[in-house]
This record gives sequence, C-alpha cells and structure tokens, in this order.
Amino acid sequence: MPDAPSPMLTVEEALRRWPQLAGVFLRQRLACTGCAMAPFDTLRDVAQSYGIDLAALLNDVERAAGVSRPR
Repeated sequence: MPDAPSPMLTVEEALRRWPQLAGVFLRQRLACTGCAMAPFDTLRDVAQSYGIDLAALLNDVERAAGVSRPR
C-alpha cells in the first residue's frame, strides 16, 4: 500500500489505511463512506463522479492522512 493517498487508490483502501479520511468525504458531502462502490471507485473516480477538482481532493485527503505525495 502506498505511503500517501494516490489518485488510483480505491476509497475502501484509503479508508482502511486512514480511517480519518471519512471526515474529508463527509465535509465535502460525498457518499463515499457508505457507498457500495467504495471497493471499486478510486479517488480519481470520486473526483470525476462528483465534478470536483482531483488536486483539491488529494490535498484534503493528504492533509487528513498526515502524509504528502512526492511531487
């Protein structure tokens, strides 16, 4: 599993690794925490499905996870 959330990480994997990410999804009013697609949808899919900026979502997720992606 990656050291930081990546766009290709599924919601389920991200929440398993960093449970505190549920707060990010809830604050943004995303149904990801209880969604049946969580095992399949990636963070990139979530951004696309909800029409939100992927970079902004990843920044929020990284901040909540307490990690950062290599740039």
